[in-house]
Amino acid sequence: MKALALDTAISCIQIAAKNDDYLASLTLDIGMRQSEKLLPAIDYVLKQADLTPGDLDYTVLTQGPGSFTGLRLGFAALKAIELFGGKKAADENSSQAQKAGANENSFQDQKAGGRSKIPLYGINSLDAYAWPFMDFDGIVLPIIDAHKDKFYAKAFLNGSEILPCDDWDLRALEEKVLAASESLSQDQKLAAKETILVCGLEAKAFVDACKENDLFKGKKIIAQRGRAISLESLFALAEEKISKGLSPLADYDGPQYYRASEAERNVADAPSAQ
Repeated sequence: MKALALDTAISCIQIAAKNDDYLASLTLDIGMRQSEKLLPAIDYVLKQADLTPGDLDYTVLTQGPGSFTGLRLGFAALKAIELFGGKKAADENSSQAQKAGANENSFQDQKAGGRSKIPLYGINSLDAYAWPFMDFDGIVLPIIDAHKDKFYAKAFLNGSEILPCDDWDLRALEEKVLAASESLSQDQKLAAKETILVCGLEAKAFVDACKENDLFKGKKIIAQRGRAISLESLFALAEEKISKGLSPLADYDGPQYYRASEAERNVADAPSAQ
């Protein structure tokens, strides 16, 4: 399949394009400059994979949680490609028009109106970060730093979710993870082996915060090492949805937020007018 994937959930943005068995990818760890770099980066990666937007079978992105600005940028880019459409319907229409002996004007009209939408799939950011580690013999805890000792997180064991995605205070997250591990069956507890693998590019920040706050005593917490990253998880999870016949995102679907934006919080905190 031919596809384009974006992860703009954190400041380190990733873009990848696959052309059947070929893959081109780019990582930009450039702080707050995503808006000026994202579209040129998409164009570059597509060219490296010998693709144009019209060639794509689908696009996929991290839907959230994550940076409010980053998620909106990703959606804006892929919604534009979705609406631009693929060439398959146009090719079919042109063939039909030629067979019917249509004149040039009607052929051009059909070609212009015959482009099909390119389906867009959304994947929970934390599901994407956890996917490479689903065979890990222990608890997998994908995280995104939400700042001020808060983290977006969820937890898995043996590929099954044991704690839902949410915006967690560090101590509340410790309590929930420990409670979830205690509720496991004896066999599951043996499988967990008291080890928690924290994954995602901001895993080290989480482990450091736990040490500073003396959390998860008695548990061995290990962080994903290095900055090795891949968007193969997004392609795999999107194609799993396609194989199951699940629908792509609807026109009105957007980022999944797990907290109010700073602007919304400021409005809520502002004194009401007398």
